Amino acid sequence: MLIIISGSAGVGKNTIINELLSEYNNLTLMTTVSTRAMRPGEEQGRPYYFVTLDEFNAMVERGEMLETCPIHGNMYGSSRKILEEKTAEGKVLIKDIDVEGTLNLKKILSDVVAIYLKPVSIDVLRERLIGRGEKDIDLRLRRYEYEESMAKHYDYVLVNDKIEDTLAALREILAKEAERFGVSLSV
Repeated sequence: MLIIISGSAGVGKNTIINELLSEYNNLTLMTTVSTRAMRPGEEQGRPYYFVTLDEFNAMVERGEMLETCPIHGNMYGSSRKILEEKTAEGKVLIKDIDVEGTLNLKKILSDVVAIYLKPVSIDVLRERLIGRGEKDIDLRLRRYEYEESMAKHYDYVLVNDKIEDTLAALREILAKEAERFGVSLSV
Protein backbone atom coordinates (compact mmCIF):
# COMPACT_ATOMS: atom_id res chain seq x y z
CA MET A 1 0.00 0.00 0.00
CA LEU A 2 1.22 3.47 -0.92
CA ILE A 3 -0.18 6.42 1.00
CA ILE A 4 0.12 9.71 -0.84
CA ILE A 5 -0.05 13.03 0.95
CA SER A 6 -0.45 16.08 -1.30
CA GLY A 7 -1.26 19.73 -0.88
CA SER A 8 0.15 23.18 -1.42
CA ALA A 9 3.61 24.11 -0.19
CA GLY A 10 3.35 25.04 3.48
CA VAL A 11 0.18 23.08 4.26
CA GLY A 12 2.06 20.78 6.66
CA LYS A 13 2.63 17.62 4.62
CA ASN A 14 6.09 16.87 6.01
CA THR A 15 5.03 17.59 9.60
CA ILE A 16 2.14 15.13 9.21
CA ILE A 17 4.28 12.51 7.47
CA ASN A 18 7.03 12.70 10.10
CA GLU A 19 4.51 12.27 12.90
CA LEU A 20 2.95 9.22 11.21
CA LEU A 21 6.39 7.73 10.57
CA SER A 22 7.16 8.02 14.28
CA GLU A 23 3.91 6.22 15.21
CA TYR A 24 3.86 3.21 12.87
CA ASN A 25 6.64 0.59 12.89
CA ASN A 26 6.22 -0.65 9.33
CA LEU A 27 5.43 2.70 7.69
CA THR A 28 8.35 4.03 5.67
CA LEU A 29 9.00 7.08 3.56
CA MET A 30 9.11 6.62 -0.20
CA THR A 31 11.74 9.22 -0.88
CA THR A 32 11.36 11.32 -4.03
CA VAL A 33 14.22 11.79 -6.47
CA SER A 34 14.80 15.49 -7.23
CA THR A 35 17.11 17.71 -9.24
CA ARG A 36 16.59 20.67 -6.91
CA ALA A 37 19.42 21.92 -4.73
CA MET A 38 19.73 20.61 -1.20
CA ARG A 39 18.57 23.14 1.41
CA PRO A 40 20.20 23.75 4.81
CA GLY A 41 19.26 20.98 7.23
CA GLU A 42 18.55 18.45 4.49
CA GLU A 43 20.66 15.41 3.76
CA GLN A 44 20.86 12.89 0.95
CA GLY A 45 17.83 10.62 1.20
CA ARG A 46 15.91 12.89 3.56
CA PRO A 47 13.64 14.36 2.33
CA TYR A 48 14.89 13.71 -1.24
CA TYR A 49 17.49 11.81 -3.20
CA PHE A 50 19.28 14.72 -4.81
CA VAL A 51 20.65 14.09 -8.31
CA THR A 52 21.80 16.16 -11.25
CA LEU A 53 19.55 16.62 -14.25
CA ASP A 54 21.80 14.29 -16.26
CA GLU A 55 21.53 11.60 -13.56
CA PHE A 56 17.75 12.07 -13.42
CA ASN A 57 17.41 11.77 -17.20
CA ALA A 58 19.56 8.63 -17.20
CA MET A 59 17.27 7.08 -14.55
CA VAL A 60 14.26 7.87 -16.73
CA GLU A 61 15.95 6.35 -19.81
CA ARG A 62 16.73 3.15 -17.85
CA GLY A 63 13.07 2.84 -16.82
CA GLU A 64 13.83 3.37 -13.14
CA MET A 65 11.10 5.98 -12.56
CA LEU A 66 7.42 5.25 -12.07
CA GLU A 67 6.52 8.86 -12.80
CA THR A 68 8.23 12.22 -13.23
CA CYS A 69 7.10 15.81 -13.14
CA PRO A 70 8.65 19.27 -13.50
CA ILE A 71 7.83 21.66 -10.64
CA HIS A 72 9.26 25.14 -10.07
CA GLY A 73 12.03 24.51 -12.60
CA ASN A 74 13.21 21.20 -11.14
CA MET A 75 12.42 17.58 -11.89
CA TYR A 76 10.86 15.22 -9.37
CA GLY A 77 10.15 11.52 -9.66
CA SER A 78 9.21 8.27 -7.93
CA SER A 79 11.71 5.42 -7.99
CA ARG A 80 10.43 2.02 -9.05
CA LYS A 81 13.30 0.37 -7.12
CA ILE A 82 12.38 2.01 -3.80
CA LEU A 83 8.74 0.96 -4.17
CA GLU A 84 9.61 -2.63 -5.05
CA GLU A 85 12.26 -3.05 -2.33
CA LYS A 86 10.15 -1.60 0.48
CA THR A 87 7.02 -3.47 -0.57
CA ALA A 88 8.99 -6.74 -0.64
CA GLU A 89 10.09 -5.98 2.95
CA GLY A 90 6.42 -5.76 4.00
CA LYS A 91 6.50 -2.00 4.43
CA VAL A 92 3.63 0.38 3.88
CA LEU A 93 4.96 3.42 2.05
CA ILE A 94 4.05 7.07 2.50
CA LYS A 95 4.95 9.78 0.03
CA ASP A 96 4.66 13.54 -0.30
CA ILE A 97 3.93 14.14 -3.98
CA ASP A 98 2.36 16.79 -6.18
CA VAL A 99 -1.01 16.47 -7.84
CA GLU A 100 0.31 15.39 -11.26
CA GLY A 101 2.46 12.69 -9.69
CA THR A 102 -0.54 11.45 -7.73
CA LEU A 103 -2.65 11.09 -10.85
CA ASN A 104 0.19 9.27 -12.62
CA LEU A 105 0.74 6.84 -9.74
CA LYS A 106 -2.99 6.16 -9.40
CA LYS A 107 -3.04 5.13 -13.09
CA ILE A 108 -0.27 2.54 -12.71
CA LEU A 109 -0.61 1.26 -9.12
CA SER A 110 -3.70 -0.39 -7.67
CA ASP A 111 -2.97 0.10 -3.98
CA VAL A 112 -2.66 3.89 -3.74
CA VAL A 113 -4.49 5.83 -1.03
CA ALA A 114 -4.45 9.50 -2.04
CA ILE A 115 -5.00 12.12 0.66
CA TYR A 116 -5.11 15.83 -0.09
CA LEU A 117 -4.39 18.34 2.70
CA LYS A 118 -6.00 21.74 2.37
CA PRO A 119 -5.09 24.85 4.36
CA VAL A 120 -7.78 26.73 6.24
CA SER A 121 -7.24 29.59 3.80
CA ILE A 122 -4.65 30.98 1.42
CA ASP A 123 -3.83 33.63 4.04
CA VAL A 124 -2.98 30.94 6.60
CA LEU A 125 -0.89 29.21 3.96
CA ARG A 126 1.00 32.44 3.23
CA GLU A 127 1.67 32.89 6.97
CA ARG A 128 3.04 29.34 7.21
CA LEU A 129 5.35 29.94 4.24
CA ILE A 130 6.61 33.18 5.80
CA GLY A 131 7.05 31.39 9.13
CA ARG A 132 9.22 28.68 7.63
CA GLY A 133 11.42 31.25 5.91
CA GLU A 134 10.32 30.49 2.35
CA LYS A 135 12.19 32.76 -0.05
CA ASP A 136 9.83 32.78 -3.05
CA ILE A 137 6.34 32.75 -1.61
CA ASP A 138 4.69 34.02 -4.78
CA LEU A 139 6.17 31.13 -6.76
CA ARG A 140 4.76 28.65 -4.24
CA LEU A 141 1.33 30.29 -4.18
CA ARG A 142 1.00 30.42 -7.99
CA ARG A 143 0.11 26.71 -7.96
CA TYR A 144 -2.38 27.04 -5.10
CA GLU A 145 -5.62 27.36 -7.09
CA TYR A 146 -4.60 24.66 -9.54
CA GLU A 147 -3.66 22.26 -6.73
CA GLU A 148 -6.88 22.96 -4.86
CA SER A 149 -8.89 22.26 -8.03
CA MET A 150 -7.23 18.84 -8.27
CA ALA A 151 -8.37 17.75 -4.79
CA LYS A 152 -11.45 16.16 -6.38
CA HIS A 153 -9.21 13.37 -7.72
CA TYR A 154 -8.17 12.25 -4.22
CA ASP A 155 -9.69 9.54 -2.08
CA TYR A 156 -9.75 11.83 0.97
CA VAL A 157 -9.56 15.59 1.46
CA LEU A 158 -8.71 16.97 4.90
CA VAL A 159 -8.40 20.55 6.10
CA ASN A 160 -5.19 20.78 8.12
CA ASP A 161 -6.24 23.33 10.73
CA LYS A 162 -5.18 21.64 13.98
CA ILE A 163 -2.51 18.99 13.59
CA GLU A 164 -4.01 16.79 16.32
CA ASP A 165 -7.35 16.66 14.48
CA THR A 166 -5.68 15.99 11.14
CA LEU A 167 -3.61 13.18 12.63
CA ALA A 168 -6.66 11.62 14.27
CA ALA A 169 -8.49 11.63 10.94
CA LEU A 170 -5.45 10.15 9.19
CA ARG A 171 -5.14 7.35 11.75
CA GLU A 172 -8.75 6.37 11.03
CA ILE A 173 -8.13 6.50 7.26
CA LEU A 174 -4.98 4.39 7.56
CA ALA A 175 -6.74 1.76 9.67
CA LYS A 176 -9.64 1.56 7.21
CA GLU A 177 -7.39 1.36 4.14
CA ALA A 178 -4.97 -1.14 5.70
CA GLU A 179 -7.94 -3.41 6.37
CA ARG A 180 -9.26 -2.93 2.82
CA PHE A 181 -5.88 -3.83 1.29
CA GLY A 182 -5.15 -6.58 3.80
CA VAL A 183 -1.94 -5.05 5.14
CA SER A 184 -0.78 -4.61 8.68
CA LEU A 185 0.06 -1.22 10.13
CA SER A 186 1.71 -1.79 13.49
CA VAL A 187 2.21 0.87 16.13
